[in-house]
Amino acid sequence: MFSTDIQKIAQQHPGYLDAVGENYKWNFVALASDSAIFSFSLGMLSQDTILPYFASQLTDSNLLVGFVPAIYYLGFFFPQLLGAYLVHGRATRKGAIFWIAVSERLGIFCIALLTQSLGFLSNNQALVLLFASYALFSVTNGLIGPAYADFISKNIIRRRGIFYGLTHGLGNLFGFSAGLTAAYLLERYAYPTNLQYLFWFGFATSFVSPFLIASLREVPFPAERNRESLGEFLRNIPMHVRGSPGFLRFIVARAFLGIGIIANAFYALYSLERFDLSEGYLGIFTLIIFLSQSALGLVWGWLGDRVGFKVVFILAASQIAGMGALALTAVGPWAFYLVAIFVGGVYAAIRTADPNMIFELAPPHETSRFVGISNTFVAPVMTLAAVSGGFIADRFSYETLFAIVLVVGLVSVLLMILYMPYPRHNKV
Repeated sequence: MFSTDIQKIAQQHPGYLDAVGENYKWNFVALASDSAIFSFSLGMLSQDTILPYFASQLTDSNLLVGFVPAIYYLGFFFPQLLGAYLVHGRATRKGAIFWIAVSERLGIFCIALLTQSLGFLSNNQALVLLFASYALFSVTNGLIGPAYADFISKNIIRRRGIFYGLTHGLGNLFGFSAGLTAAYLLERYAYPTNLQYLFWFGFATSFVSPFLIASLREVPFPAERNRESLGEFLRNIPMHVRGSPGFLRFIVARAFLGIGIIANAFYALYSLERFDLSEGYLGIFTLIIFLSQSALGLVWGWLGDRVGFKVVFILAASQIAGMGALALTAVGPWAFYLVAIFVGGVYAAIRTADPNMIFELAPPHETSRFVGISNTFVAPVMTLAAVSGGFIADRFSYETLFAIVLVVGLVSVLLMILYMPYPRHNKV
């Protein structure tokens, strides 16, 4: 069935949908392939396993290790309003997507280059450069988000849940390959040689993506407004949020759910320490996360297409509660394999359900703005959650951290059921 935004476009611009439909299969395949192949590079830069491990070789502070996911979430989510402004009021998005994608590779290059320079740097210097390089990558990765989502909303006009599920499923199969590669390299070679191979390989494979983006076929959207200045664009945000009460409820509930990632960078590190596991376990943990995202992404997409994506958020909140409960009661490494499955399931739910909920709640000509608003609103919550995780682990204990995850998960279940809107059933 068509989502609510496509139904509106069909009423206002039926000729546009006919033109877009001619490129539907081509863009479906190109977008899915782009996301899938780039996921291999992302697997080499995992904010939950590989980069926290790198940081842990440079510092004994869990608080500083917690800066790795914090930098990712702040860099990815916070600049998305600027990313939305870059394409707002424009009839096309492809050009912006392409040039931001090219600039993303600079951050990956800097991280790879850093591993070659460790013998010339102190640990503190290397840690600062790691944070700076990863921030560069995360910011460019975030800037592309609104334009990319807006392109999808205008060109993937049916079966979006299946599209996102398949896209993330394929992506996570590539991520699975990245996990296998990481497990082998981390086990086979000593630090820092293992990371040198990892990051240079990730940098090389990242260059397939710009060619796929260049192949996309775009029909200019006919209902674009006059371009606003950046100041006007930002000042008009409260008006748009007040005019969409369902959207406001969505971002509040979604932001609270984001607190559930507070311990994600520490599950693998804690299990290494508690059960005396080898560093190769980090690759296995990464591998399971990607496998889970691959399988559950398809399930979430299928489920969202049929009953709505609110149900997907309810299940994601339940998995967050499960992560906390399993980590608290673990008696062997197998429990953290289940935690990794839930981590992957939550990531798959967020990546599949987030854009689809926004597409259904936002006016079709304001998609990029609403994507930017949502992700910028979530940014400080997820950033503080990631930093707080390291502080809590240092100041109190890992067990305290996992107990907080359990509580957040249970409260999130109630919020998703009672507070989050249900646009598929006109409950906004």
